[in-house]
Amino acid sequence: MKNPRPDAVIFTVLIGVFAAFPAFDASARAVANPLLLAQATPSVSADEAAALVRAQSGGRILGLRLENRARPPVYRVKVLLDGGRVRVYRVDASTGKILQ
Repeated sequence: MKNPRPDAVIFTVLIGVFAAFPAFDASARAVANPLLLAQATPSVSADEAAALVRAQSGGRILGLRLENRARPPVYRVKVLLDGGRVRVYRVDASTGKILQ
């Protein structure tokens, strides 16, 4: 039987080590680094964002979701306005400012 190539053995060992190492998981990094955790947690709740948009638009909230990949994170709020029009508002999840 032939011995495996040394570079193949090293590659296999490294893959195993990195796959088992939890620091490569984003959630593990956020727990280890409070700054990342603070950035991931919105200061404004979904209910507060909906109330802000409802107060400004006077419409009915159809849907709301947090867009966490945006920087800063924003709530995307879909509203039904008078006359049947639908409009999407964006609310900064850290400040509560209506962006659009």
